[in-house]
Parts: sequence; C-alpha cells; structure tokens
Amino acid sequence: MILPASASVEVTPSIADIPVSFLESFADPHRLVQVPLAGPASFVPEQGRFRPLACGLQIQNFDQDLRSGIIQQGKIIIGTLGCFVQLADGGAAILSNNHVVAGENAGQRNKDRIFQPGSGTDDPDQLAAILTDFVDIVPSPVGATPQTGDAIFNDVDAGVAKVVDGVAFGQRYLPFRSVPAPNSVASAKVGDRVFKIGRTTGLTRGSITAVGTVVGPIPYDPGPCWFHQQIEILGDHGTLFSDHGDSGSAILERETNKVVGLLFAGATNGSITFANHIADVFSQLKIKLA
Repeated sequence: MILPASASVEVTPSIADIPVSFLESFADPHRLVQVPLAGPASFVPEQGRFRPLACGLQIQNFDQDLRSGIIQQGKIIIGTLGCFVQLADGGAAILSNNHVVAGENAGQRNKDRIFQPGSGTDDPDQLAAILTDFVDIVPSPVGATPQTGDAIFNDVDAGVAKVVDGVAFGQRYLPFRSVPAPNSVASAKVGDRVFKIGRTTGLTRGSITAVGTVVGPIPYDPGPCWFHQQIEILGDHGTLFSDHGDSGSAILERETNKVVGLLFAGATNGSITFANHIADVFSQLKIKLA
C-alpha cells in the first residue's frame, strides 16, 4: 500500500514525550498492489517460486482475487511474506498484512489459499498456506479526522496464514542475500538502523525517524482508515526504502536482526515508509516468532 508523494506532514505535540507526526493522505491501496498476469521479467528474485519458502517472497490470496474479479481483469494482488510465526495452536504460519492475505477484511478464514508466488489459474503447485486469521481493519466515518475527535484508530494491518502440510519453509532470506534471519523481536526506537527485504525493491536499508506517527485517512474497501502510533522509516541517503508490493515485509534492526515492525504503507516516491509495531501485531494475533 503506497501513499501519495504529495501528502503533507505536520508535527503535532508529543504524547507521553513521544514525538507524533500527522500524515494526511488519500490513496487507492488495491490499485497500488495490482500487477498484470503477463508483464516484463523482473530482476528481483523474490518474485519467483521458491521452496523451501523464505522471508521476503511474493505472495497472493488466490481465492480473494478470484472472488473480486481481479483475475478476470488479467491482474493479481500481491504482497510480501514478512516472516514465519507460531500460532496459538503451535502451527507455523506466514505473517503479512491484512490487505495482502485477507483482502481488507474480505478474506475467508481457514479457507482462502495463499499462493507463492501467485497465479491467475488454480495451480496446486503454487499453494503455500491457508488464511488463518487477521485483525479487522476498522474504518472511520467519512470526513473524520484526529483534530475533530471522531477518527477511529487502528493499530495494525496484519494477518497470518498457516503453512500447509508438505510445504517446507525456513526462517531465513534467500541465501544469496547474505543477511541474517529474524531471530527475535524488539521495540522500535528512533534512530534504529533497519533493513527489509520485499518482493519489489528487495534488500533496502534505512533508519527509524519516528515511532508515534498518525497515518490516514487511507481508503480501504471498508472505508477510510486511520492508524496511530506507527513507525516511520527513511531510506539511507535518500534512497528508495519501499515500493508497490513490499507491503508485509518484516522490518529488522540491523545490529541485532530483531524484528521491530511490519511494513504496511509508504509514500509513492519511496521517501517515507510506515510500519506497525511488531509487539502490537503479535499481541493482537496471539502469535510469536517461529
């Protein structure tokens, strides 16, 4: 999910001594994560098919794309496999965004098939996981804002899908990336130097510039949505940190390789990326790192 580069940022008073930024933006998240079924070849390897599954790979909710008519239009909705987690029942699952694996609240739990890397046809060879759970995204009334006090805030855009029997996976990135695997979780702090691997821009590095950002209203299918207490990341030396399809990527602190966030949105020019705090994601989905 990518927000417009023209969105304005205003700094508002801090909350509990944490600086808070207010980002007002208008975007169409579905349009920004659609890719054509037949398109030019990509040089980003995470867009290919890999077994065992690894962090950073391209994924698709095939059944939701079929129901929504996207496939009939010659497109699919894609995102990124962030990392592997353990469900409350002990099963292993992939972690990504609600808007990647659950179609913005439209997904069918314990039914929808998650394909890797994605297809326009019912291809059993692509099956990687089954949508298990997601945190419902709650919309605000049209025109609601934090200033008027009627905005409803979301903490996370997150969902999990249980890895199907017989599909191998590893808590690691593709070997040639030569970066350590996620090993635990930690709280994000301003100044943290971080990296992510996503299906569109691959490996990128940046720094956390804020941990209490308010983002919205984003026009999800249920309605305009606001998020608060979000992580803000800038790419190193003005470089692109994320782009269309990187949604769902895990954000790792570079020195410790601990997961601190889950990427869910960003500016179209790549200058700003937003992520949920990983502690909020894990708490609301009742999961832990696999």
